[in-house]
Amino acid sequence: MDELVSAALEEVCARLAPGIPVVDLWPALRGALDATGLSLGPSVKRALWGRILALRVVSLVEGGGDGVPVSAGDPAEKDFEEAERRGMRLVASAGIRDNFLGLYERRFAKSEFSDVQKATLECVAASRCISQWVLSKYMIVTPSISSSLISLGVGYL
Repeated sequence: MDELVSAALEEVCARLAPGIPVVDLWPALRGALDATGLSLGPSVKRALWGRILALRVVSLVEGGGDGVPVSAGDPAEKDFEEAERRGMRLVASAGIRDNFLGLYERRFAKSEFSDVQKATLECVAASRCISQWVLSKYMIVTPSISSSLISLGVGYL
């Protein structure tokens, strides 16, 4: 089940700020489900739903745009089918989304990314093509060095 929770968190992060509609989460987990040998029945969905919402870095939101986090005790917190009916989304916190992009400990950085640089990195990561971490592996540099290269505007795609 831990593998499925990790895969679900990755899917939520990969959708960046908008998050992932609950109804889209289940098909996105097909590969992870196949790897674990589990079938996606209601009992597996219920167990996974509880584990995902227990993560402090994931929020259940309703509505378009940034959405509104559901209030404590909302029936959708306990019932994934209710969340699906209401068109809710799972959204990762800004910090964990940054980690997904390969941006760690930004508060210690000497410089900040420009809006264009961050948007470009998000675009690359959301494409599922390559993330900064993977890119730094291919470039044979540490992520901190690749962060410096990106912040300096050095392109290597």
